[in-house]
Amino acid sequence: MKLYKSIIMAAAPALLLGACSENSWNDHLDGFTVPPVAGGETTAEYALTTDDYATIASLPANIALAEKDGESEALAAIAANGAFATEEQATKYLPALLASTNKNLPYYTYNDGSAVKLTYNVTADLPEQVKQINAGTLTYTVSEAEYQQVWGSDDDYINAFAPAYPAAASLPMILKQNLQAEAGQYAVVTYNRAEVNPIFGTPDQGEETYNEIGSIAEGQNVKIKGVITALQARGFVVSDATGSLLCYQASGFDATAVALYSEVIVSGTVATYNKGYQLAVSASDYEITGIGEYTYPAPTVVTGADMDAAILQDGPFLAQYVQLTGTMSVSGNYYNFNVDGATSATGSCYMLTDAVKAQLEDGKTYTLTGYFTSISGGRYYNMVILDVAAPGSKVRRPAVRRAPLAEVSYEVENALYQFDGTAWKAVSDVVVLNPADYTAMGLSYANLTGSQPDEYLPVFLKNRFPYAAVEDTKTVAYTYYNSGASSIQAREYVLGADGKWGYNAGQVTSQFVKMDGEWKYNPSVVITLPYVRNTDPSYAYYMACVVWVYENICVPMGDTSMTSGEYFIDYRANAEFYSGASAYYGNVDVRAASALNNMPVGYTGYEGLSNDQITELMKKRFCTEVMPGALKAMHPEARAILGMDVTYTINFTGYDGAASEESVVYLVTGDAEFTFQSTTWVSEEAQAEWKK
Repeated sequence: MKLYKSIIMAAAPALLLGACSENSWNDHLDGFTVPPVAGGETTAEYALTTDDYATIASLPANIALAEKDGESEALAAIAANGAFATEEQATKYLPALLASTNKNLPYYTYNDGSAVKLTYNVTADLPEQVKQINAGTLTYTVSEAEYQQVWGSDDDYINAFAPAYPAAASLPMILKQNLQAEAGQYAVVTYNRAEVNPIFGTPDQGEETYNEIGSIAEGQNVKIKGVITALQARGFVVSDATGSLLCYQASGFDATAVALYSEVIVSGTVATYNKGYQLAVSASDYEITGIGEYTYPAPTVVTGADMDAAILQDGPFLAQYVQLTGTMSVSGNYYNFNVDGATSATGSCYMLTDAVKAQLEDGKTYTLTGYFTSISGGRYYNMVILDVAAPGSKVRRPAVRRAPLAEVSYEVENALYQFDGTAWKAVSDVVVLNPADYTAMGLSYANLTGSQPDEYLPVFLKNRFPYAAVEDTKTVAYTYYNSGASSIQAREYVLGADGKWGYNAGQVTSQFVKMDGEWKYNPSVVITLPYVRNTDPSYAYYMACVVWVYENICVPMGDTSMTSGEYFIDYRANAEFYSGASAYYGNVDVRAASALNNMPVGYTGYEGLSNDQITELMKKRFCTEVMPGALKAMHPEARAILGMDVTYTINFTGYDGAASEESVVYLVTGDAEFTFQSTTWVSEEAQAEWKK
């Protein structure tokens, strides 16, 4: 539970206990402000910025400490990751930041007894995906030679992917050929992407104008002039210089009556079938006008992993000219094929002609060349087969074509991939910043630096996902520049109820105290509960006492409701008479009369006790049972630390007819376990008796 800033945490209890007047605590409540820092003995809170981690790694004191312990690389990683690896590492290197004079922080001026509560990031508490990305993500930029390979030509190509040759079809193989990685490692690949396909050759000078296949859209009425580049039992694939499209004729198509490489003019309405673009045609919708000329590009060589990735795409997509090697599985009219490495995708020969069927036998392995046209059943990679050959056969290479008729513009984009030990697969659940995103932020370089991630990423997410729901999470990967080097970093953000994206930083808060001129980690806590009605923090802690008494004392006695008023809980459920804690009054009322007037019917626990003895018993209950139980609920984060006494001191008001300022001290002896040590409320003899 978050502590209010009126709950003062320090190693100077005398300062806290010496209130000047009954209203002095108000100075700490109004606005929950931290006292101004100008030296002297004081308390403060500070959350580290992105720059602070770089400062910590560069401080001479920390460099010497890391070299001594053989942790130089671990220290450098603090700057790179913008976080500590563990809480132990933070407590080791943070004191140097507090003592430093070369950053605009005032803590080196503080006197002994002062405390600073630091909030910082710990990678051990980050989401696993974020930790993996930050651990070391590779980078790669697609080269011109690779674009030439994708387009299948040293002349007829552009330095970009395009609809005819999408990036997703080629990037896994490009990364596999160029990057050495371990299973689970990430890579950001930078590439160029054109919105339209280039056109190589001379423009049609005739009066008729035709639609380019590479520019079609669903629902568009088109008239296309191209070449039949593949046949299937119910139609054909038509290609022009911009792409290829499947034309499907439901009935009456005679594949033996249509020649491959025929020039054809085909009309129809563009539709999407099983995520692939398609024209549904009849015999009257196309006309063979002659023999066409067409040079096939180099097919995209597809692996099993590529097929797994392909069946996950949303579409729509044009027919893609591909080549793969698979083993046939023939069952009646179903001709499927399996490709090594495919774990979820199965190849399917789509509407085979009799001529192609005759070349295929069950159980044999072939190199198949043709067009990937659609995805069915969530697993079938449907392919119109053009060529069947023995494994390893050479693919036809394209002839030299002329330059594009018009300049094709493109955008530079980034994509995140992860290596699974065999293949690179696209990562869809991480948002990767593109160069255009940095430009939109008003930045001159395609990276973030300093505290810019804190400043820009929440705004980026707000603009990118305006309709996100509360508690939605988004992981953002970006390039971070620090000390002359760039690295890929990631952060997870959560959309809060206030409409703002908050950084899930795996944050931890630790307290440091200045003693003997040095800053040291000291998680001991002093909590002051003001004597005031129905006001936090007193209300929260005393209510925790009330709940503990109800659950641990009243319920075992038979109570079924906190508002029953029949046991030790007041009917308003804001005070208990077992130890006297009152959230309503903000004190601990140990008057014997109150205890006797509010004890359960038939209760015999006070028989034979004087009023003073009842008061003494209630004090013991509060200090040794009730408040430790309340602290366990309020501070589940409390931990014992080897070699250090971690204490929680509670300043409170006791009431026995007159109010008195008291305190009780607990030693943290386990996870959220609080053991009574001392109190100002009773004599040393009584305290010793309580510890037995």
